[in-house]
Amino acid sequence: MESGGMMRWLLTYADLITLLLALFIILYALSASKSTVVLQEMMAQFRAVFGPIPGNTTILPSQSSNPGEHYKIIPGEPQEGGPGGPAKPKAVDVGRVKNIFQKELGANKVSIRKEARGLVISLMTDKVLFDLGEYKIKPEMKEVLNDVAKLLKQNPDKQIVVEGHTDDLAIQTSKLPGNWELSALRATSVVKYLVTEKGLDPSRFSASGYGEYQPLVPNISEANRRINRRVDIVIMKLD
Repeated sequence: MESGGMMRWLLTYADLITLLLALFIILYALSASKSTVVLQEMMAQFRAVFGPIPGNTTILPSQSSNPGEHYKIIPGEPQEGGPGGPAKPKAVDVGRVKNIFQKELGANKVSIRKEARGLVISLMTDKVLFDLGEYKIKPEMKEVLNDVAKLLKQNPDKQIVVEGHTDDLAIQTSKLPGNWELSALRATSVVKYLVTEKGLDPSRFSASGYGEYQPLVPNISEANRRINRRVDIVIMKLD
């Protein structure tokens, strides 16, 4: 009798193993099934069991932007991408961008290029945006930044990365120990102007300085160094 009672845990263990086996068989059948109707029905059943839990939170990755994290569900709020949700972000119209910066493009103050990460607007810093070795924006260059702000306001769903770059010539002043600090402060100055002066949402922006370590062309001549001295405003591709 005593030994029989001690082995009762085997019943619970056997039930658990049986349930796990059944679950794995179902998951295997789902992975092998090509019927979207069956898959959608099974997903609906899983959501019915594992979806909203007490406290209005969710544990399914399809209802949370990050698996494993719990978020509050606001009643009546449409899911992103679902019926009534926000539309897919639109691509930036490169032709419209060039029209906005037509004058600056002609004066070689601005260059525009497309990269895999998004659209890059390069502002030349060489005695244009800033004085040599300075990070305070020149008053006459604020017109260009106003055009940048106009463009960013037309694309409110885009995240913006502002990157400062220098050439490979060393700089050391009483205010700045090197190119890294100069490039970072220049990027920050541009972000501050767009946020404080033009009223753009600060949560859209990030700023970074790369010094001389991401040149567009080799630093083998003054003409090339002039190209590398820049602030890149990257409109991130999220669509």
